Amino acid sequence: MLEVNFPVGNIFHDEKICDLKEENVERLKLSRIELERKILRRKTDCGTDVGLKLDQGKKLHHGDVIENGDTKIIVEQLPEKVLSIKVKPEKKMEVFVLLGHIIGNRHRPISIKNKLILFPIQADSEKEVFTKLLHSIINDIEITIKEEIFSPHTDADVHEH
Repeated sequence: MLEVNFPVGNIFHDEKICDLKEENVERLKLSRIELERKILRRKTDCGTDVGLKLDQGKKLHHGDVIENGDTKIIVEQLPEKVLSIKVKPEKKMEVFVLLGHIIGNRHRPISIKNKLILFPIQADSEKEVFTKLLHSIINDIEITIKEEIFSPHTDADVHEH
């Protein structure tokens, strides 16, 4: 078993290793929740047993690279279902305030990307729940379900329920 204390870089942020995307490397696929764990044991796509033990305050990110001798292991975050909310153009500030209030009361981590508000969901039925919760502004927004790699906004430390 390979024991790892920290990644050596990230293919999306470090120029010296960004070319690993094309190399024949092993991949360690983890959920967003697993990325936040300090101790974890999983197998790569090639069957290498990897034991992770990260220092306090450290966590893995999508694209992190772990070395195992000459072998490189890229950490890949698994896509998950997210609810995407788009506010229709030229809507009043009240729409944004109500959106923030309603989503905030559900204690969901959010991401804001390309003028979309995104947050993870467990099942498609949650779209119905949020449609009902947002009934007073439903004509001012568009709600869709997507599957993608979700990365929460880092300025708000929110716990999920």
